[in-house]
Amino acid sequence: MHRKVLAGFWVLAVGLLLGQPAMAQDIAKLESQVTTFTLDNGLRFIVVERHEAPVFTYFAQVKVGSVNEEAGRTGLAHMFEHMAFKGTTEIGTKDWRKEKRALAQVDEAYARWWEAKLSGSSDSDLDALWQGFEEAQDAAREFVVTNEFGTIIEKNGGTGLNASTQPDVTTYFYSLPSNRLELWAYLESERFERPVMREFYTERDVVIEERRMRTDSSPIGRLIEEFMGLCFLGHPYGQPTVGHLSDLQSFSRQEAEELYRRYYVPGNLVIGLAGDLDPAEVERVARKYFGDWKASPIPEPVRTIEPAQRGERRVAINDPGQPFLLVGFHKPSINDPDAMAYEMLTSLVANGRSSRLHERLVKEEKKAVAVGAITQFPGQLYPGLFLLFAVPAKGVPALDLEEAVLAELERLKDEPVPADELEGVKTRMKANFIRQMQTSQGMVSSLVGSELLEGDWHKGLSYPMDVDAVTAEDLQRVAQECFVKTNRNVGYIITDEEEGADDAS
Repeated sequence: MHRKVLAGFWVLAVGLLLGQPAMAQDIAKLESQVTTFTLDNGLRFIVVERHEAPVFTYFAQVKVGSVNEEAGRTGLAHMFEHMAFKGTTEIGTKDWRKEKRALAQVDEAYARWWEAKLSGSSDSDLDALWQGFEEAQDAAREFVVTNEFGTIIEKNGGTGLNASTQPDVTTYFYSLPSNRLELWAYLESERFERPVMREFYTERDVVIEERRMRTDSSPIGRLIEEFMGLCFLGHPYGQPTVGHLSDLQSFSRQEAEELYRRYYVPGNLVIGLAGDLDPAEVERVARKYFGDWKASPIPEPVRTIEPAQRGERRVAINDPGQPFLLVGFHKPSINDPDAMAYEMLTSLVANGRSSRLHERLVKEEKKAVAVGAITQFPGQLYPGLFLLFAVPAKGVPALDLEEAVLAELERLKDEPVPADELEGVKTRMKANFIRQMQTSQGMVSSLVGSELLEGDWHKGLSYPMDVDAVTAEDLQRVAQECFVKTNRNVGYIITDEEEGADDAS
């Protein structure tokens, strides 16, 4: 790291330890590195100047995920993320006019097959229609330049090209040399304004295989899917981000295009850049390449509110391998005044070697090989779960850990956290914040996420002060409100040995 930047973060670290006044001054210094602007179409940009190396990191988030999907179309947000790497009307094609006609024939062939399937046509008729569909796909592939989008980035020194879909957001990111800023603007404006969903059904098969590997063939993946359906009876947080298998096997290219047109609009997207950049130059190229993107209405938020839970819910699945325990409690969204208190509770109870459950179950009793907690699961924008998990040691049933987990939660309700323990947790949380801010991607991701989900990028830098504002009384009050039996959800894996013992008894 550049000497001046390293020195700046050392000053920040010292400020965090000295207290609020020094900390506020150092946060103000970080804020001075940030420039923001918004185009006339509503597209927001956050630029962070960090001149330690001649590179920049790109990080963009769109407010669309599995939470926005309709019944029968689960997995479409994730599917479009895959499509965003397939190119545009200019990238990834040998002849767009001919390819466009060929893709229309693919759509028509698939529609004929789907209509016949719904009407109950014979297997022989369906096979013939599917053969016609595959022939149309083969014809369309003749015009494809495979992975041209990624190849362009790689040939120009790009690294870390990737994306992810979560319940609330879809994220895109990579890094490029600073002298490739205009290339970046061209590529991303093309990708977001003029995407082509070529090879859609081939990629759909890739996603189906991804689901099989991560969920259907994974005991923990199956447990989590069952658990989320148990926890959320109404809110779409309960549906899998990868999608239900039957939906993946049936949705069409047109349905993915409909999701794109609705959610990939300028006002529903935030773009962040951090690195060796001139903010004025960034704004110039942004207006040049993104300025013609037509403004569209911002989609409404999810209307469904999860009904209040009236009693404990439990789910168990059988698997011959590793037992596993999940314990979750409903909690408010990231925009709730107690959001930081919940995050602090995860650090206190189960995250890190100094957490209470790690000390008790891993170090002392040796009943678990790992414990952990997640503050916002599966998302942050809407009320989700405070989730604890534990991996039992060999020969220890998952339910043997439940008693210890619940005992530690009861302890939080009954006893205020001692001052020295609370201070230690706060110090660790602020140290983690410093480590995140030391990287361009860590810093810009924090700012972009805060802007998109909380409406203010400044909140991405106020984290240390928010941490210091939480009191032992806050933690006890939140624990008393949240960790009650009627709000509890438990999921676990029973191994063959446990099932056999239960049968014998």
